Amino acid sequence: MHPVSLFALLTASASASITPVTPRQSAVNQNVIPKSFGVTAGQGKDQVQVGSCSGANNKLIPCYCPPAPDSPEFLSKLAKALTDGFIFSKEQVAIPITLEKFNDDSDTSVDTTKLRATAMIQVMQNFNLTTQGVGCPGVSVPVLGQMQQTGILARSLSGFGNEGK
Repeated sequence: MHPVSLFALLTASASASITPVTPRQSAVNQNVIPKSFGVTAGQGKDQVQVGSCSGANNKLIPCYCPPAPDSPEFLSKLAKALTDGFIFSKEQVAIPITLEKFNDDSDTSVDTTKLRATAMIQVMQNFNLTTQGVGCPGVSVPVLGQMQQTGILARSLSGFGNEGK
């Protein structure tokens, strides 16, 4: 190999390894998601309405609701919605926050916390991702409802849903 070619190759390799590459985010930062939604799926099965269980304020919810906050299915659907910006199409169910902004755990502002809660509730309410509005109702995730109203990441479960009862 010609010495100049070898030098050019080594220089190109060295500069390529120094160039910073910003990885594209594709996963959800679980640090900005509550450890619990306040309701545990399958609790308080209703004897009259089969397939229904107890949610917040003893409202009936599907027994499969809600998924756990660390459920791979929930996290992947949330990441997809945040990445796409929509749950279904651009005409329906726009997500109010980007994945990058959602994941920024240094942003604990009231506005961002409310947007995070809204995005998670939207994913819950459209959980099957095939039919709009088919999923888990808001009473299955009272902690997210509190976050959406107050803009504070809830740490205490007292007074919520069916947990701790």
